[in-house]
Amino acid sequence: MSKVILNVGRTGSGKTTNVKQIIKEAEGMPLYLYDVNNEYGIYKGNTLPKFNEFLQVAKTKTKTLIVFEEATIFFSHKNQAEEITEMLVRKRHTKNLIVFNFHSLRQVPLYIIDFVNILILHTTNDNPKHIISKFEKYEQIFEAYNSIYEENNLLQNFADTTNDEQLKANAMLKIKHNKRLVVVAN
Repeated sequence: MSKVILNVGRTGSGKTTNVKQIIKEAEGMPLYLYDVNNEYGIYKGNTLPKFNEFLQVAKTKTKTLIVFEEATIFFSHKNQAEEITEMLVRKRHTKNLIVFNFHSLRQVPLYIIDFVNILILHTTNDNPKHIISKFEKYEQIFEAYNSIYEENNLLQNFADTTNDEQLKANAMLKIKHNKRLVVVAN
């Protein structure tokens, strides 16, 4: 069972928490993780591989949970982007579960959407105008983004007008951890 998951959200929105849950649910599946900030504590004295070395090894994996904790790094270099595309094209044969973490939708290369099975969309700092134009052909993604954006605006307006500090704190926490799950039809 090969799957590609996009996990998108601003810093502190719960992306790493989601990935830790995915790792837990994939118990028994080997893990290969690029953890640039050592948020998972797996390096413990070992050095983080260079991203191009990580990608070379990732391409050889089968039946493995592969996590690109800071996926933007890999898509900012043309050669690596081509290699990831090749890996995505071959995903059906490798039976890998691949997770890409991005901080915003605008960082997600549009061409990889066709390989994605699931999008976990958290609160982002994206500008709605950019999302509308970029994802106009992907109605599910736009609707999920718009739903979070509108709900967060309502919560922010409430937080700005209430005098109850506990209610204000709860509204701000909801904004921080607001997310939607989108199953992308492939």
